[in-house]
Amino acid sequence: MADALVRETERLYGLDPTEFTAARNARAKELKQDDPELAAAVAALPKPSVAAAALNGLLREDPSEVRALIQSGKRLRQAQEAAVSGKKGADLNDAIQEHRTALDRVQRDLRRRKLSGATLEKAIKTLRVASVDPELQPLLERGILYEDLAASGFGLDPGLVPARPKQPARAAAKPAAKPKPPPKPKPDPKLRARLKTAEAELAAAEKRAAAALRDLETAKQDVENAQRAVDEAEDQA
Repeated sequence: MADALVRETERLYGLDPTEFTAARNARAKELKQDDPELAAAVAALPKPSVAAAALNGLLREDPSEVRALIQSGKRLRQAQEAAVSGKKGADLNDAIQEHRTALDRVQRDLRRRKLSGATLEKAIKTLRVASVDPELQPLLERGILYEDLAASGFGLDPGLVPARPKQPARAAAKPAAKPKPPPKPKPDPKLRARLKTAEAELAAAEKRAAAALRDLETAKQDVENAQRAVDEAEDQA
């Protein structure tokens, strides 16, 4: 049933959000007689948020940029894993920059969809989170996101931090002896410094983007006010 449900979800989440609820209920009713289990699963599909629907629509219009973002997100996660474990791998700064560039390209396409400032911000946050999370990447790639996602900011995924090694059991022959715990891995201070720098750069970029969005909304409002004034003046004339 899983494959059938994915197909049904992809079709329904490709619709305009205003059409979703009626289409979902109608499809569940059609499936009820032949496949009650699938019908129940379809009926339980949540309606996508406006921001999630915008991302789903963007994927269907031009999947190449979104897929490139997902690939950069995978490389970024691999670089994070290497940094946390102390292994040699892809340069973390290069991976951060690559992901940021790919994210900027998709954000540019999002802005062309004429979303409100609040919806655009939610879509960008959702895009950032889903592009680096292995469990969310398939949803983003298939265009079946349904909720807004948020993160506190760019940083290492807590799930990547290795678990502390277990303390070995005491030797039976020497019950009084206490084995020494294994030494804790010492993180590379240079890596921490690079991460902090990257976090600061991203935070500053987000602030600039937010300010630009506010300026854009203000400019749009000024244009609308000016147009109304012109229209009124022409009517009076």
